[in-house]
Amino acid sequence: MIRITIEKPTIALLLLFSSVFWGLTFYAAKHIAHSIVVQEISERKEVVRSNIALVRAKIENAIFMDTYLAESLATFVTIDSDFAIEHWSLVAAKVVDESRLIRHVGLAPNNVISHVYPAEGNRAAIGFDFRTRPEQFRTVELARTSKRVFIAGPLQLVQGGEALIARFPVFSDYPLNTEYWGAISVVLDYQKLLDSSGILALDDAKVALRGRDGQGQNGAVFFGDSALFGAPDVTIPISLPSGQWQLVADYQIDPSTYSKSENQVRLFVHVIALVLFLSLLILYRAYYLARTASLQDELTKLPNRRHAIRQLSSLLGRTEPPSFALLNLDLNDFKLVNDKFGHEVGDKLLLHVSSILRNSVRVYDFIARFGGDEFIIIVHRVSEEEQVNSIVQQIKQQIQQHPFQVDRHLIAISVSIGHAFPQAGNTSVSELMARADHNMYYDKSVFRQQNHNALEID
Repeated sequence: MIRITIEKPTIALLLLFSSVFWGLTFYAAKHIAHSIVVQEISERKEVVRSNIALVRAKIENAIFMDTYLAESLATFVTIDSDFAIEHWSLVAAKVVDESRLIRHVGLAPNNVISHVYPAEGNRAAIGFDFRTRPEQFRTVELARTSKRVFIAGPLQLVQGGEALIARFPVFSDYPLNTEYWGAISVVLDYQKLLDSSGILALDDAKVALRGRDGQGQNGAVFFGDSALFGAPDVTIPISLPSGQWQLVADYQIDPSTYSKSENQVRLFVHVIALVLFLSLLILYRAYYLARTASLQDELTKLPNRRHAIRQLSSLLGRTEPPSFALLNLDLNDFKLVNDKFGHEVGDKLLLHVSSILRNSVRVYDFIARFGGDEFIIIVHRVSEEEQVNSIVQQIKQQIQQHPFQVDRHLIAISVSIGHAFPQAGNTSVSELMARADHNMYYDKSVFRQQNHNALEID
């Protein structure tokens, strides 16, 4: 059985606790109520933080999805620019119709817009030379020199509204990409992006964005109050196909909204003050019962895997050299019992074996059920192979001399056992167990060569 030492309160501490209990009732009520309110606010902050993270994910997803979609158009132009120009309206319409944010697309051979889609409302852009507008030409050049898409903005459009512009460079000598052909500009609806991301509907938080043109924390603020970047509660990067934005937020949670909950908690604590002492005793006992159960195998009442690993870790973590051996035991052909008689009989067999093991080792040795039909034994105060071999043979003999009776059948039991000593240096639990497990399987293979069936059933 598992032995757990429980530190009992002394009589003096019990008397002291009893004498100050009612004096502390008021303080405890106030403190607990405050703690609960703090916890509720903390949980609310986690919800707000999760909502902010969801906003980030939606923004990234929308931009990357439409950028990827528009990139297929750039690829099409790269492969056959003449065919793309000839069927421009058909190709561009496909991209715009399948996108979420794309407002219109412009094709600019040699940086001069020759085609737009949709044409309605955008014809004035035809013939526009990016080189005449330094700010726009700068972003086109950034795309050309980087040889990849560049997300510009958010910026104010001449025709009204704000937008992001994805600049795609097109080269005529793919994959070398040394002969610049022109650019494709894809205008993304910035306001629609904000609406669909949910950033405008966030509760209990003020939010701001910066990083115009993907410059991250070095870029200009383009959404919210710039003062939020002084000491924000939340800072989250938003990745773009080129660069990133930075999202910051300050929580706007009013503690006074939780005053009703605080008063209810105080009242509740005062009501239960009379029975609190007894409740604490019950909780104290329940804690140790739960702790015991967590370290005990439900079937055999032996220590379980968790307790065994904890025991090994403790032994290997000591400063003095360890003086023990680890035995790994496995029933031979245990599956035959389960298959022939059912798992209920198999469980009874495991109880039978665990009882034999308890009587086969010394009182200070440690036995645990590791799982299934596998047991481990920590044999203390041994350092020689001969000592361990003697103990192993004794265990095998005890098990073989006590067959298991089920109905009219007598089941002769045998086990395979492997052992391992801690080695000099820093032996880990996993390494020690692996060596014992390896030796157990070697013992099992030898046994099977000598015996057709390890379990004999009469």
